[in-house]
Amino acid sequence: MPTSSNAKHFIAALLLACIAQAPAGHAALLRLAPDTTLVTNGDTVSLELIVSGLGDFSPASLGAFDVSIGYDPAVLSFADYSLGNFLGDISLFTALDVSSGDTGADVNLAEVSLLLPASLDALQPGEFFLASLSFNVLNLAPGASTSLQILDRPVLSDAYGAALQATTGRAATIQAIPLPGTLLLMLAGLLGYRVSRQLQEPRV
Repeated sequence: MPTSSNAKHFIAALLLACIAQAPAGHAALLRLAPDTTLVTNGDTVSLELIVSGLGDFSPASLGAFDVSIGYDPAVLSFADYSLGNFLGDISLFTALDVSSGDTGADVNLAEVSLLLPASLDALQPGEFFLASLSFNVLNLAPGASTSLQILDRPVLSDAYGAALQATTGRAATIQAIPLPGTLLLMLAGLLGYRVSRQLQEPRV
């Protein structure tokens, strides 16, 4: 017989599956921040999953989400995630964490609020973070970059369980700091290009 916790997770997963099939209404924007992070191998990078475009302490509020973020496992290793408190407090059982977590090349984050619509309206500003994620930088060549992006078909619902349309911002870029020699070569190339352009410009 399933435990109470397993039953709650099953119901939450079922709810998210139903929301995914429903026609979408109001639109929300999902994005990762910051847009660009400079790193060296061995660093830990933190990103936030942010939602905007809904009500500002008013309807429509966010009642549930199911979002996956893709990354390159040859370059990054997933470290950890934590959910925000804008859908309720998981430790107080006013929200459920039903995330699948790391699957090897993407991280799934999912949460269902157990709060009433009026409580969610009072809790959520016009823009807030859903979750923070941490990755360790394994192997990124100097000057090279990798990206993390929100995968297709994120699932969002409002406080009443109605599906919300979701659009996604551009991918977040993690870029390795160039070696000093590489940086000097790049600057020299830019300077040479600038000088050659000035020499080619006709004099009046």
